[in-house]
Amino acid sequence: MEPSAPVRERGELRLSADSLTALMGDVLAKGKAFRFRAKGSSMSPFVKDGDVITVSPLRGRQPRTGEIVAFIHPKTGRAAVHRVVRAVAAGFLLRGDNSQDADGVLPGERILGVLTEVVRDGKRIQGVRGPGSRLLALLSRSGGLARGLGFLRRLVRGTERGAP
Repeated sequence: MEPSAPVRERGELRLSADSLTALMGDVLAKGKAFRFRAKGSSMSPFVKDGDVITVSPLRGRQPRTGEIVAFIHPKTGRAAVHRVVRAVAAGFLLRGDNSQDADGVLPGERILGVLTEVVRDGKRIQGVRGPGSRLLALLSRSGGLARGLGFLRRLVRGTERGAP
């Protein structure tokens, strides 16, 4: 999931993806939280396209398995938000909850901060942190979360078409 350029008519500042990545990195490096509107479906259903999310600095600690982090994506060089599914000697294995493939192992210096709040339609979403995040990381690491979400989508589509 990538940060999107905020929409001006909502009183938000419109930035290019590169500018947003740079600004997020600078704000988090100063020890302040960064709030923006998420774009994409790689973290669905936990973080949905259009949700307003807050990323906070790690303050010298390493991210934990199950936490959702903002990071510099190795292919695009832009900020993205995915779950830590495993810590390894070389860094962290990250994967979107709704992604078929992991992002690969990223060194800790590519991690910008940790997700601390999700707001959808003006309401705070519960469960950003806690024991359930480790289970989600295990399911995501094995690919089970993306497969399960795909199964549920097919089931819902079949039901909507009048299938038994």
